[in-house]
Amino acid sequence: MRTGALLCAILFSTIHSVIGSPTVAAATSYPDPLPLEGPFFFVHDPSMLQRQSDGRYFLFTTHDKAGILTAEEIQGPWTEIGSILPNNSTIQLPGRDDIWAPDVSFYDGRYYAYYSVSTFGSQNSAIGLATSATMDAGTWSDHGLVINSTAGDEYNCIDPSLHIGADGIPRLTFGSFWDNIFQVELGSNLQTVVSQPEQLSYNATDPHPEEGSFIWQHGQYYYLFISSGTCCGFDPQNLPSPGGQVFVGRSSSPSGPFVDKSGVDMRESGGALVLASHGNVYAPGGQVVFNDNKLGRDVFAYHYVPVNSPSPYNDSYASLGLNGIDWSSGWPVLTSL
Repeated sequence: MRTGALLCAILFSTIHSVIGSPTVAAATSYPDPLPLEGPFFFVHDPSMLQRQSDGRYFLFTTHDKAGILTAEEIQGPWTEIGSILPNNSTIQLPGRDDIWAPDVSFYDGRYYAYYSVSTFGSQNSAIGLATSATMDAGTWSDHGLVINSTAGDEYNCIDPSLHIGADGIPRLTFGSFWDNIFQVELGSNLQTVVSQPEQLSYNATDPHPEEGSFIWQHGQYYYLFISSGTCCGFDPQNLPSPGGQVFVGRSSSPSGPFVDKSGVDMRESGGALVLASHGNVYAPGGQVVFNDNKLGRDVFAYHYVPVNSPSPYNDSYASLGLNGIDWSSGWPVLTSL
C-alpha cells in the first residue's frame, strides 16, 4: 500500500483536472485522526491488524526492512520491535534492503506479508511474500518472488494488497503510476500467480498518479480504495494543492468493475473522494481498513504528514492516522474514533 515509484510525483505537482480525474465529492471537512500516545514513530504505507491469539495490535511500515511496531491499545504507546526482513529480501533487485509497503493478512492459521522491492522511478520492481505464525520479529520466513515487472510493462509491481473474497479466490491487487492498478489471481499457496494482470483503476491525468490500492468487503459490496496525487518529497515553497488524496469505488465482485457514486468506472478516471488534506493533516494516503474486535468496528488507517511537525511538510515525519468508518450510506464516510 504505498510509497511507490514516485519520481514522477516529485517532479510534477499533481492536481486533479475536471477531465480525466476522479470525481471529487462535496465534503469540505474531515474528522481529525485519533490522538496517539507515546513518542513519535515514522509510518508510511501502514498495514495494521490484530493478532488472533491475544488481540494485540501490529503495525507494519515502509523502510526499516518492513518495520514492525506493536501496542496493547490502538492509541498506543507503540513500540518498534524489529523488521519482517532484517536480512533483506531474497529477491535480487535494487531495493532489496529497503522494503516498501508491506501488506499483512491472516489466512488459514498464518500471517502473510506481501512486500515491494524497487527503487524510485523504476519499473524494475517485484512483489515478494513472507509468512509467520505470530507476526513477531524474528519469526518471518521469506518465500521470495510472487510477481515482477520490467520496463515496458503496463504496470509496476509494487504496493501489493491481498484480498480473499466470498468466492474463496485469493487476489493480489497492486500498481503505481504507469497504467495504475492491476489485479491477479493466486493459487492455493497464495504465491503462484494463476491469471494475467487485469486493470482495475486508471487516472488519465498525467503522470497517472494512482497507487496504494486496497480492497475491503462490507455488506454486498467490495470497495477499492486508492491513493492519488503526490505522497512525498514535498517542497514547502511549492506544495501541490491537494497533496495525496484517497478515493474509492465499489463493485459487487472483488474483481470489479469498480464505479464511483456517479457510476463512473474507476478505469475511466472514476473515484469518490474519501479523505484529503485538512487542518494538521497533509497528503493522506497509503490506506488500509481492518476490523477492530476491541472497538467492534472497522478502522481506517493511513499515513499523513503533520503540518505542525518540526520540519513542516517533511515526509520523514510521516505519521499514523486512524479514523472510524460509517457505512450507513453504502459508502465509507470517516468518523472520529
